Amino acid sequence: MFSFFKRKQKPLEPTSEVTAPDTTISYDADLIDDLKEDHKTLLMHYMQVEKSARAQNFSEVRAELNHFKNLFHQHILLENVKLYVYLTHCLESNSEQYKVVKKMRTDMRHIGKAVNQFIDHYDVWPWDEGMETQFLGELEQIGSALAARIKTEEEDLYPLYDIPRETA
Repeated sequence: MFSFFKRKQKPLEPTSEVTAPDTTISYDADLIDDLKEDHKTLLMHYMQVEKSARAQNFSEVRAELNHFKNLFHQHILLENVKLYVYLTHCLESNSEQYKVVKKMRTDMRHIGKAVNQFIDHYDVWPWDEGMETQFLGELEQIGSALAARIKTEEEDLYPLYDIPRETA
């Protein structure tokens, strides 16, 4: 049903496992593809929310927003643990790449907070007329921020993910 729940579970051979320095977080050759697939799934759900809102089917919007919220949280958790922690332990702390990772992690906290506030605001039922009127405009703002973030992650952040140099 959701790609988040169908992640490939592959056994790692103990001798081939590479971890980030001072962690138990292993390099995952499929991580970036999984994160990109998550982005596609999130955008698909976003478009479904927008479609339902344009049809003024607000009970469906609310249900779809809950699906989106769960998927978003799972994606953020995966990024935080398997990507950000891994990268911050693999990159030199005074490098430009390290600074990019730290800034993107901080920016993602702000975006995540905005997305959560938006979803929580609309997680009531029934909606009043004002909520119905404001929803699409606010949804478009969230969508623009997410689309820009996805583009930045895929172009600037994900290429940094690699096997640590000293073990490569």
